[in-house]
Amino acid sequence: GQENGQRHKTGGNVLITRRRCQGRQQAFLEGPKAIMSIDIARVGAVTFDFYNTLVYHKQGSGRGAMLMEYLRSQNLESDPWEHQVLYDLFERHATDYAPGGTAEETQRYLVWLTDRLFQRLNVKAPSGAAAHHVEEVWRVLGPNSLGVFPEVPGVLRMLRKAGYPISIISNWQCGLENFCHELGIADAVDHVIASAEIGIAKPDAQIFRDVCDRMGIFCDRVLHVGDSFVDDVEGGRSVGMQVIMIQRDGEPQYSNTPTIRSLKQLTEVLHLDSERRIPSKASDR
Repeated sequence: GQENGQRHKTGGNVLITRRRCQGRQQAFLEGPKAIMSIDIARVGAVTFDFYNTLVYHKQGSGRGAMLMEYLRSQNLESDPWEHQVLYDLFERHATDYAPGGTAEETQRYLVWLTDRLFQRLNVKAPSGAAAHHVEEVWRVLGPNSLGVFPEVPGVLRMLRKAGYPISIISNWQCGLENFCHELGIADAVDHVIASAEIGIAKPDAQIFRDVCDRMGIFCDRVLHVGDSFVDDVEGGRSVGMQVIMIQRDGEPQYSNTPTIRSLKQLTEVLHLDSERRIPSKASDR
């Protein structure tokens, strides 16, 4: 999902039933507005959106809003916030920052990032003032500003144990894999694709094809899970993926779209609670 500051609850359920249809097992996700089948036998890999699917903003307002609040608290005037600022700031995050790097290397990078932020937002402050705000700026903009939904680590472990290749596809800044490392989920996935790093954003079909190529699997063998109807549902379907929409709050909004409240329900859909394994070799090319 696109980072918009909305905080999601983790409760709620959508009824899931299972039945046999034309000799193959399917899962039906039933809600007030949605009844649709997932062809479990065709699922050989799973991909996820990142924001509002795997992680959320801890404060609920988004990194941009929190940054502007911090600048105001320091009596620092700046240009208005725009989401593009994040993409400009993190353009070197995949190449110049390393989780677990030395303290000196990390500090040097964060000083550079904070100084770039002050320049990008035209923060009215004396020369060199940015260096005094490094720790707070990173607290607001870095991975510690995000939280992993409670069920996510367990779900990823179950998918991995069942043999599913797993990837993340996100409209996000460069260095998303570094965020995933510091949030503790990188080791559970095979590929992390950020739109800023390949120059293509969801719902463009090419970003979905790209991840399938990396996994070595046809798109129609992939199940994609995300929180945006346009970016995830329509984008995934455009290349033949099966899709599930995650909507943690409110009533399901789209007909003919399977919708779940929690990723825990994905383990039920794929029968992971019964030690199910993928039906054939995932790499079918």
